[in-house]
Amino acid sequence: MSKLSLKRQDLRNEELECNNLSPIKLSSTIEISSDESDGSEVHKIRESGQEPVVSSTLNKNYSEETLLKFQKSTDSIQSDEDIGEPLFNTDSKPGTSMFNWNQQKKNFDRNIHTDSDSSDDSNQGLRWFQHKKDHKKHKSIHKTEPQSKGKLNKDPVPQVGIQHEQLISGIRVKLPVKPYSCQVAVMNKLIQGCVKKENCLLESPTGSGKTLALLCGVLAWHDHYVEGGSENVLINNSRENSITLFYSTFSSLSFFFWKLEEYRRKKLKIPKIYYGTRTHKQIEQVVRELKKTCYKHKKMTILSSREHTCIQESTRNKTDLCNDLLDPTKRQSCPFYNDNNKKTISSFPAVENRGLNAVWDIEDLVAIGKNEGLCPYFAARSLMEHADIIFCPYNYIVDPDIRESIQLDLKDQVIILDEAHNIEDICREVASVTFREDHLASTAHECESLAKTRAADFSVYDTIKVYIQKLVKFLKNIGLEKHRDYNSDNLSSPYWTGAELQELFNMHELGESAYLTFLAASKAAIADLKKAKEENKMFLKTVKPVISPSTKIVIEHLMFAIRMVTSEQYMNDYRACVTETTVKDFKYATDNTWYSAKKQEHRARSLKLLCMNPGVIFSPLANNARSIILASGTLTPVLSFQSELNTPFVHVLNTGHVIPKEQVYATCVPKGPNGIYLKANYQNVNSWGFQDELGKMLVDVCESVPHGVLCFFSSYNVLHTQMDRWKSNFIWNRIASVKQVFIEPRYSGDLTAIMKEYREVIEETSSGPRGKINGALLLAVFRGKVAEGIDFKDDEARCVVTVGIPYGVRKDPVIDMKLKYNDMNVKRGLLRGSDWYSIQAFRALNQALGRCLRHIHDWGAVLLVDERFLQSENKENLPKWVKTMWIRHNEYNLREDLRKFVAKQKAKGRKE
Repeated sequence: MSKLSLKRQDLRNEELECNNLSPIKLSSTIEISSDESDGSEVHKIRESGQEPVVSSTLNKNYSEETLLKFQKSTDSIQSDEDIGEPLFNTDSKPGTSMFNWNQQKKNFDRNIHTDSDSSDDSNQGLRWFQHKKDHKKHKSIHKTEPQSKGKLNKDPVPQVGIQHEQLISGIRVKLPVKPYSCQVAVMNKLIQGCVKKENCLLESPTGSGKTLALLCGVLAWHDHYVEGGSENVLINNSRENSITLFYSTFSSLSFFFWKLEEYRRKKLKIPKIYYGTRTHKQIEQVVRELKKTCYKHKKMTILSSREHTCIQESTRNKTDLCNDLLDPTKRQSCPFYNDNNKKTISSFPAVENRGLNAVWDIEDLVAIGKNEGLCPYFAARSLMEHADIIFCPYNYIVDPDIRESIQLDLKDQVIILDEAHNIEDICREVASVTFREDHLASTAHECESLAKTRAADFSVYDTIKVYIQKLVKFLKNIGLEKHRDYNSDNLSSPYWTGAELQELFNMHELGESAYLTFLAASKAAIADLKKAKEENKMFLKTVKPVISPSTKIVIEHLMFAIRMVTSEQYMNDYRACVTETTVKDFKYATDNTWYSAKKQEHRARSLKLLCMNPGVIFSPLANNARSIILASGTLTPVLSFQSELNTPFVHVLNTGHVIPKEQVYATCVPKGPNGIYLKANYQNVNSWGFQDELGKMLVDVCESVPHGVLCFFSSYNVLHTQMDRWKSNFIWNRIASVKQVFIEPRYSGDLTAIMKEYREVIEETSSGPRGKINGALLLAVFRGKVAEGIDFKDDEARCVVTVGIPYGVRKDPVIDMKLKYNDMNVKRGLLRGSDWYSIQAFRALNQALGRCLRHIHDWGAVLLVDERFLQSENKENLPKWVKTMWIRHNEYNLREDLRKFVAKQKAKGRKE
């Protein structure tokens, strides 16, 4: 049967349906799609008495056979990345045939929409009023007058389609598609974590609908929490919503009822949901998923950088520009953010009145800002106070400096960190600080000037200046040398523990008495800055000069470093050293001015304080939040998360893939076509024998698999070593004769143009070869943008080849220190250094493996080139979906096997 499209209704009417104010539902059991990986999880849910149900609306005039056929057509599995137009809305009334459009039209055209399912007079009045409102809106569409200033051109809100309703952990969850069993498992664990205030580790492969499951699960719990908490409120929640909705249509009362709702929510202490992703681009994808759901009525905002939201016409760094314009000492101002206009779009009624839809992208808010000359950056932050769900890059959540700067209070809130496989590294980076000698000297110079101009506060700024000058002297007096057996031009001191660094500070007049005085002075200087900002808001002309934003950052980082290395709790979690490197932006002093010499290389020394324990950052965050959910397509191996983050994760899930086994060819390639074994360790990758055998194997792949092929190496050095050898013999020419070859650049800024050309080649050859060229080969590295940050859909990646196991450089001083640190702290629950080292390598490998499988109808080959994958202990560290689809071969027959696999998939595609 062809897809049906119901007449679009106003968003408010849609919210009533989504919130189940009055409909009668016909419940039936959902058949969860079978999955080898997580079927047991679904059985557990069913055995606990939480029987899955689906709301559906069926016309009783139709025969049972017709209804069964119709229901079967709606139960087909759909990927969350390819959702078709919905067939019907589950909350339509049973008395109305969805197949008889004449009958529906009569109901839509009535002045009073009668409803045999409800006896609530106020609801009937509301429907009448809503119909009148819809009628007026319909008429206004045909008017030719231009819109009033400040209004966006607002398209009709799309109808939320069929909602499959299911009882999961005692909470009714609605999804716009029939859920996969792995999605049910994800929602089950997530809801349990939210209800019990416990943390979750949720691994679900890319293409399995993880994002949709996370959104629907957490927002269904949120709705349930709101309804459960409302029992203590005098006004019945449903009736209150109806009355509020009715009167809020009058602009004079809308703000009043919005405040009424906010008062009720604050009284109930309803948690907010913070949804963090790695990039702004991924936020767009998550918001797109939210638009498909029945939970699009939830109030939302997006926290974004100034680079994405500032509407100033300038080529300067937007963050620096904003700081300068709002600097109280510079007597400047931003025309888009001042006392006259900062509150204009700071509330949901205000932005909705200007045409912002219930679910919006950051570009929508920027459009309003540009249209009315108002700052979108601070508007989005203001909306955070009353939002149900806040989207942001997850460094906004993890980094304490950013949390403080935007006043992010995460006490008792729910935090979801999506694509969180690198969270350990990120937390270590956030807790580590570096102080370069020229930046320190610039800060001392500024404080010296302030000491002269603010005689009454001379001791405050002079104390900061003196302490920092002693620190610079300390840097210059430390003896440095090159690291043995480590390929680098950098110089470094030995690495010290926090306790050893304290002793060195004592020897260089930076000990306890000095740093305690420095801390007190720094607090006073920062307090001065805050006071000046308040005075500037009141337009006082007596604002005194204060420290700049850059100096504030240096001082705050120094305060943090001192507290860490002098703390009994954390001093052993740090290692410190002094390094000397070549920089291109060294700051020079000229009289009273400091500037950066561009494009002039200069040697600069730095003090590095490196955190070995990511729990320093993550554990306080987890202890403060209600629940933290870490989700990714690649968390395996999961052993390190609990110990490294110093946080218990009660709910751990590792699902299989939704893609049928016959659509995947996953295998180890232990040797090449000449029978030479391929073990991609450090010694072998530099031998001609390995390079030639690997090249011949890659020729077989390129000649057998059409379209896109991705090949990952452990480093750029290894990649270019292989290329150089292949270019010196026939191998490179053979590869280039069938594939256009692309190489991932070292700098991500150069990647956009390469990916554009790569996709163009794939598109041009999708229906057949272009001459002899049957697609493209992209050579890339583990942990790079291609491996972790780019989606490859369908023909863009029909095969992934991984060469070796991407262990870090063992002789890297930072890795060496981390290994030794873990070995010293095994009694605290940390993994041994060697185990941690192995886990980091396999997690990077696993992230690359899923590049070619993005949705249920996708297909591809996954080839792990290394004989070490014949060993069970290495195979155990692979994702669950790879292990369940594993094909073992005793002899090399890759060319023929791949051709048969591709032919089978192509034939299947033609039949479909």
